[in-house]
Amino acid sequence: MDAKLKKCSWIIHPMALAHAASSFLLRRFGFSDEIVLSLLTISTIVLVCYAYGLPLEVSAAIAALCCFAAFYLGTLGGRWLLASGAPFLVTYASEITTFLVTEIMGWITVIIASKR
Repeated sequence: MDAKLKKCSWIIHPMALAHAASSFLLRRFGFSDEIVLSLLTISTIVLVCYAYGLPLEVSAAIAALCCFAAFYLGTLGGRWLLASGAPFLVTYASEITTFLVTEIMGWITVIIASKR
């Protein structure tokens, strides 16, 4: 594994865990998690772009697109998990979806950044 991929792995996985933990804690205390998750998503994307040396304006554009895509995928994934009816999936639908979507967005950003 090359150094940039390893560095991105050390960025994406902990940030995905931070997304899931934030979603879990904020929802359990009755708070909305949208702002915190958006900030974590932007941070993840900017850090991955920084690892590849992309300019800030490119990082900002990718982060904005990823925030919209993550919101859509998270909502769609959450609905799908809730529709499954499985008790574990229903209880933790938000946490599971936000973890998976963060991983997907992070690695898509790696693919985009590595092509540049």
